[in-house]
Amino acid sequence: MANGRVSTGIEKLDSLIGGGLLKGRSYLVSGEPGTGKTIFCLQYILHGIKNGENGIYISIDEKPEHLIADAKSLGWDLEAEMKKERLQLLDVTPYFARTRTGKEERIDVDQISGDLVRYIKKIGAKRLVIDPVAPLVSKMDAVSEVREYIRRLISNLEEETGCTIVLTSHVPVGTLRLSQYDIEEFVVSGIFLLKLAKPEKKYIRTLFVRKMRGTATDLSEYTFDIVKGKGLVLRQAL
Repeated sequence: MANGRVSTGIEKLDSLIGGGLLKGRSYLVSGEPGTGKTIFCLQYILHGIKNGENGIYISIDEKPEHLIADAKSLGWDLEAEMKKERLQLLDVTPYFARTRTGKEERIDVDQISGDLVRYIKKIGAKRLVIDPVAPLVSKMDAVSEVREYIRRLISNLEEETGCTIVLTSHVPVGTLRLSQYDIEEFVVSGIFLLKLAKPEKKYIRTLFVRKMRGTATDLSEYTFDIVKGKGLVLRQAL
């Protein structure tokens, strides 16, 4: 990390965004299913651990044991880092149990952010991943209410932990949206949009830096491969 920047672990990407993410800010990785969002996040969190920055990974759509198995297939040993207390995988399904049974109307933003702060401070985490963020919003119909909830969650985590945070959001297939609620993108400092494209006979994966506050960025869309032991490897601009 240099000049207040935090490396993503994706070498060519760092050079496109001024050396990395701004420390203590939140960023959104958006994309359709199968575009590489979770791999992006794993690469980010493990690169931090490699450089002495402990991390917490909240996997909401995938069970921790499945995430561990998926990471192992890419050559990454999450369990080894967990045993060294440099990584913690959190299961937040208990937060949803009471809302599903109707005992509570919604998840309390102050409760969940407060609990996360305690976990973060316990292991001295500098990096936090929430994959994806949308399920943390529950039983809210008004757009203004959802926006305030997400704004407060991100603001609380930024102010109370100092972590550099990566969130993910599913993009509905075949749309031009950037997030599930069309709100997440307004409260983060940057957006990485991952896509599946078929310019010729086969599909390719691409990455586009859609937004990056405080940073001059290239507007090119870059192809990338997913390589075992490395994760996302950016190739050429389209």
